[in-house]
Amino acid sequence: VIDADALCYLQRNSGFVDAEHQRLLALREEFLARCRQWRVPYLLLSDGRVFGAVAEGGAELCESDMANASCVAGAQFAAVEQALLADVTQQGLVLRTGPLIAAQGGNFLGDCLATMRGDAALCLNDSRVVYPTPVADLARVVSGLVDQISCGAPTRGIYHYNSSGAATAYEFAEVVCAFASQFVVPMASLEVGEDGESWVPEVPALSCDLILQNFGIKRLPWRAYLPRMIKAVCEETSK
Repeated sequence: VIDADALCYLQRNSGFVDAEHQRLLALREEFLARCRQWRVPYLLLSDGRVFGAVAEGGAELCESDMANASCVAGAQFAAVEQALLADVTQQGLVLRTGPLIAAQGGNFLGDCLATMRGDAALCLNDSRVVYPTPVADLARVVSGLVDQISCGAPTRGIYHYNSSGAATAYEFAEVVCAFASQFVVPMASLEVGEDGESWVPEVPALSCDLILQNFGIKRLPWRAYLPRMIKAVCEETSK
């Protein structure tokens, strides 16, 4: 079972109200019990907000570091992870990732492109560092994990994956602007501001050494995915 429900929702939304969170957590625990009964491996997609806010300088956090969520979304991820890993008999694996970008749906890439079409200057934060992760790259990693799990690889524990290449909101927007200028005219100007727009969501940088050691999965740069995504967004918008 690949459980991406919480990740899909919480990458764009701050979280559920507590009553709804408790209801959904109870449903997931019931489903986990059925998976345990039938010995079905369970892969949960989570993200680094279980550790709290993004640190200045972008220090990378390891799987063994203590979770200390400071937002509703992070607390919800932590609760789901705990429910999965609480029973040592459960074949459960957690994959935490970074802030996702994609050609479809609401995400920081789409927000940047939408704002760049205006005439006003776009003010962005240039201090808080994250590792943006294309959805296509995350799908590659999940596929690699599933292939190895189906061949008997261990299905217990926590792993991290975010694409390579640290970027502040301003640095990312600069790259987006360079590619998008081929399709969008005029482009808004970019400015640096301490209180400017930052990543949504802001996910701490994750150390990805363990997934390389145990599964041989290497990090790929998010920049390699960007031209195709930007072209897809611009072509869809122009229809």
